[in-house]
Parts: sequence; structure tokens; C-alpha cells
Amino acid sequence: MSKTWKNILGGLLYTVLAAAAGAYFWFADYMYGKNQPSQVCNSMKVTLLDSSLNKFISKEEVVGIINRFMGPVTGKNIDSIKLNQIEALLNHRSVVKESQAYVTRDGQMNIEIRQRKPVVRIEAPNGGFYIDQTAYIFPLIPNHPSYVPVITGNIPEGFLSDEGQKDTTALISKMLDMGIFLENNPFWNSQIEEIFINQEGDAELVTRAGNQRIIFGDLDNIQEKFDKLSSFYQYIVPKEGWKKYSCINLKYKGQIVCTKTHKQQ
Repeated sequence: MSKTWKNILGGLLYTVLAAAAGAYFWFADYMYGKNQPSQVCNSMKVTLLDSSLNKFISKEEVVGIINRFMGPVTGKNIDSIKLNQIEALLNHRSVVKESQAYVTRDGQMNIEIRQRKPVVRIEAPNGGFYIDQTAYIFPLIPNHPSYVPVITGNIPEGFLSDEGQKDTTALISKMLDMGIFLENNPFWNSQIEEIFINQEGDAELVTRAGNQRIIFGDLDNIQEKFDKLSSFYQYIVPKEGWKKYSCINLKYKGQIVCTKTHKQQ
């Protein structure tokens, strides 16, 4: 027999033996699993991955939601627990951005929750809402406030009438841009107490320092307008004092318009 045929037969024999061994181990594992009793869920562990940032939902609430809609999980056969249904149930909560349910080999059910992170709070005629970084709208949670910039004032009637969804309208996008800017700029975030929309539709900033009326205009060119406000604080206030001007208008491109106080003390 030639060397070539020996190599071919050797390869075939190796393939057959490997396939037989694989089939044996698969069958043994199948029979072992089939003869084993179904594993029981003996405990549940809930982890809030961002609990230090948000407190919109508690571990007890998560367990309560599952027990109320799915029945108690502890004591059930793991094979009968629909993990995807648990995740869908929890994800339906507007404050939950993402959930993951899985069972470890020791029979422990693990639920991991990531909450939504609000960027800005809007007080509209029909109630208060949060908006997260994805433009998702969700309601305020009683007794669990999140300290983010607040936009109030003349919000259009019927604005944000539908919660629990994304909203990418122009006004929402601009409000979101303002919230993200403040989140990324700790100094201004600490200085701005409120953003008030006046009757003309211009935003006005309510600040912790000074009592001037600060007209921001629309929510465009955010960086440029805050740069102008920074220049006012840095160059004008040290020279003229806090009381000389009653109004600072930032809405016009390339300039700051200051209105003098009528009665200076």
C-alpha cells in the first residue's frame, strides 16, 4: 500500500474515532441530565448597578413586581422560569433602562437593573417629567428626586403629553443639549438654579450668584453664550460691581447687552 493511501486511511480512522468519542460523551451527558431532578431556584438577588446615582426603584420593589405578575420565583423549578418574560416585565417600567435575569449553578436567581439617568427636568402644564440622554421621557418619582437642571415657565400647552417614549422634536433636543452641557460643566451646573422660559419664548437663567435678569434667548449656541456670561463675571463685575446692571442679554451673536439698574444703591 502506498504512503498516500496510508495517510488517507489514517485520517479517516482518526475522524471516525473522534466522531464516535464525541457522540459517546454527548449521549452520556444527555442521559445524566435527563436522570437528574430539575434544579430549584433557592434564592433571588437583586443588584441596582447604578444605585449611587439614581434611586428611582428599590430592590424590594423589583422583587414585588416579579412576585405580583409572575408569582414567587423561589421554590420553582428553574426550567419553568421564563427569564425573558421577567426582563420584559421589568423593562416595561419607565425608570428601568435595562434589566438582565440569569440563574447561577447554585440555583440563585440574579436580577441586575440599570436605571435611567435623567439629564433635565421639565415642569410643564400637564406635570413634571425627566428626560434622559436618549431623549426618553419618564415621570417624576415621588420621594426620589434627581437633582438635575430644571426648565420651567411658559412651556407649550400639551407639551410632553406622552410619557414612556422617546421624543426627538426640536424643542426637546435643545432642552436636552442644555442639560448635557450643564452636566459636563460642573461650575455652571452648580450656578444655574433654574431655566425659565418667558412669554417671548426666550430662556432666562436663574443663578445662585447675583440677582441680574439673564436673558439667554433660544437654546442654541450654548457654549458661546456661556462664554459671554463668563466674560461678564470675569471682567465687568470686578470693575463695575454686582449692582450696576439689572439685566444681561446674551441672545445676540458676538455681543453682551447690559441694562443699567435704574436706582443704584
